Amino acid sequence: MTERTFRQGDMLLRTGVDLPHLGVFSGQVYEVEDFHHHADGLYVKGIPEGLDPASFALAEAS
Repeated sequence: MTERTFRQGDMLLRTGVDLPHLGVFSGQVYEVEDFHHHADGLYVKGIPEGLDPASFALAEAS
């Protein structure tokens, strides 16, 4: 199992299920605000709670 590592400011593409009550949708790009391994999960800008980091992938730089 590979452990994902994201850094503050990384741009991530949401690959998981839609969470409309949070304003989180698959296919959208979000910016990492905070991420600590084995803590509360991944926080992205504009979303008030931690999300499953497995539901995100690094967005391809264009």
